[in-house]
Amino acid sequence: MTAATPTAPAPAGRVRPLPLRLAAGRFWLWSIGLSVMSGILVVGAPWNRWVDFPQFWFAGKLVGSADLLDPARQRAWEVAHGFVPWEFLYPPGTAWLYLPLGALPLAAAFWIHAAVIVLIGLAAGLVGARAFGLDTRVALVATLGWAPTLAAAASGQNAPLAMLLALIAIDGLRRDRQVLAGLAVGAIFFKPTLAVPLLALLVLRRQWTALAAATAVAGAWYLLGVAGSAGDWLWPGHWLDFIAPFMAADTTQNVNKTIAIPGLLMGHGVASIIGYGAAAAIVVASLPRLLRSPIAEAGAAACLIGVVASPHSLQYEAVMLLPILLWAAGGAGGGIREPWRTRLLVAVYLAAQLYLLTPFAGVSIFALITIAATAIWLSGWQRAEVDPAGAAALPEAGG
Repeated sequence: MTAATPTAPAPAGRVRPLPLRLAAGRFWLWSIGLSVMSGILVVGAPWNRWVDFPQFWFAGKLVGSADLLDPARQRAWEVAHGFVPWEFLYPPGTAWLYLPLGALPLAAAFWIHAAVIVLIGLAAGLVGARAFGLDTRVALVATLGWAPTLAAAASGQNAPLAMLLALIAIDGLRRDRQVLAGLAVGAIFFKPTLAVPLLALLVLRRQWTALAAATAVAGAWYLLGVAGSAGDWLWPGHWLDFIAPFMAADTTQNVNKTIAIPGLLMGHGVASIIGYGAAAAIVVASLPRLLRSPIAEAGAAACLIGVVASPHSLQYEAVMLLPILLWAAGGAGGGIREPWRTRLLVAVYLAAQLYLLTPFAGVSIFALITIAATAIWLSGWQRAEVDPAGAAALPEAGG
């Protein structure tokens, strides 16, 4: 039994076909296996000193105080409590998300956070199924089997929250629910570098109602930052001064985990003007497709371009590639043509499991995946034509 390639929506109440040319048994076995492999690293977190989670946990303790934007005070607090000094580099308003966890012991806070990230991954699969016309079960395993999703739970990172919000925004734009889309884009400003690409897309596609809603939520994040930094109304400038030295050092120290073009080039000694020039060239090259593509595809591509052109993207932010992978699966009749759809997606999902090993070779597997995905999307190579009937039926998809 070989699954058919979807070119039109399934009748209401019927399950959509699998998006790849794989026998159904093999598809589900591999999908569940990849999900288990992606999540198994969570159990190793205690032996890795909870990985990145302590920086978020102590931010929950410091939010509302001047210590949050003072690196010396942050480090002094961490050393006094037995932690390796490490700064909380998010905007101060983001620390409010961790206030409840900051009141708990570190171990308990980590496990609760990991559970929340898994639930966020499940929610992202449900929304992604509807946004890209896939069977719900397929989208769920595509989300959990994508290594960065559960790796974020293992490392204490929060990028899957941005992924979920991006999918909500994409689905909102597809259904012309602009207020919902704008609220979701604005909410991503807990990490501005992940929000800006979708905000730019709203401008590019003249989604003015969504843009107004996003701007309002971004303003709310500013006010939360004022409260989080103990009343510092000029915190954006102070925050940028705070993170600038770290960003420069991190570009060099973590070049083997960097997945963005500027970081890769500058981390290997290339002048910053060339690194940022290359990123700008990618953004400019993407504009025609972002303008004329179906809005769900454009949203997925904005997430991809945002990662590859970012001044700072590390491995865990490859979770933002999920929308373009769901688009490539072709639930709406578009995506990548067979047989290359199956070849590429199988190769990408299997290769992603190497993310712990490839940094030892000096480059992250996600850097290669991200650059390849960008080249394929920009060039239109093996691009399938969108089926208008399939696109029209998408509000009922995902059953």
